[in-house]
Amino acid sequence: MPLHSFRTIMWWSETDAAGIAHFSSIFKLCEWAEESYLEKLLGPRFREATSLSVIFPRVHASCDFKRPIYAHDWVRVDIVGVRVGETSITWEFEVYDESMGWLSARCKIVTVAVDRGKMQKVRVPDELRKILEG
Repeated sequence: MPLHSFRTIMWWSETDAAGIAHFSSIFKLCEWAEESYLEKLLGPRFREATSLSVIFPRVHASCDFKRPIYAHDWVRVDIVGVRVGETSITWEFEVYDESMGWLSARCKIVTVAVDRGKMQKVRVPDELRKILEG
């Protein structure tokens, strides 16, 4: 059972000349799912959380591509895992082409907590840790 699901369409502008989703578009889908999940968890505090002194740049991204996603197909991104470390958050995703009925990709993105002013790694804030660890 996924922690969160996000649905959208694969827009033509996000595909290559063959009408297949460009690899970079798959990472965008994962980020959109992450944002949707955080907005759900934080509610009205989401906007304020995006302007805090701690930011979360991506430091690692990987994806195993299984099958294509085509232009105008419906896509579902499931967040299937969130691991909170001392200074990092690891997000795991499964990306489905719902129009075709298949798993298209499994992806992982690692973010690191960074002090916005000093640009140095810091601990994941306790409040966010509690929310994500549920």
